[in-house]
Amino acid sequence: MTTPAASTRKYTPAEYLEAERQSGEKYAYYNGTIEPGAGASISHNRIVRNLLTSLSNLFSKEERFEAFGSDQKIYLPRYNYYLYPDAVVVAETPEVAEGVVEAIVNPLLIFEVLSPSSEKYDRGEKFVEYQSIPSFKEYVLVRQDAAELTLFFREQQDLWRSTEVSGLYSQARLRSVDAMLALADVYFKVL
Repeated sequence: MTTPAASTRKYTPAEYLEAERQSGEKYAYYNGTIEPGAGASISHNRIVRNLLTSLSNLFSKEERFEAFGSDQKIYLPRYNYYLYPDAVVVAETPEVAEGVVEAIVNPLLIFEVLSPSSEKYDRGEKFVEYQSIPSFKEYVLVRQDAAELTLFFREQQDLWRSTEVSGLYSQARLRSVDAMLALADVYFKVL
């Protein structure tokens, strides 16, 4: 099989999943189109690591939530997309796309670490696409260059409220999991 990223033909979901398995690489799948996953900066990777550590600590006594890192694929059925958020939290048990063990369909909370190449998409179209998932309740955008989080919480079906939290000594309230996230922990060894 040709490297999917080098081809302009349309792929089926099964071909996409097989290409990932064969290559060992991460690709995003957009309704027949396959795009290569981008590499990340050291700061980006540290933030993701710190988020997962913080979430694991928050959930150590609250077993109904589970956090996954950037290698965990999610599936957006309405758009026929497979994406890799930087971190994702599910409530209770992860549900997967029918016949696809790797792709979660019930994310509750999604984190995206912003970069210059992805910020516009993460703040705009990707957020709209994520909103198509009924279980999705909270979206957190994390800046790399400053201690700042933008949190979006779904209060009703089509009503989202946003909050910005900034400063290393601040805490952000994650409403979907009823927990406080310390920015000093998120930005450990970053700022």
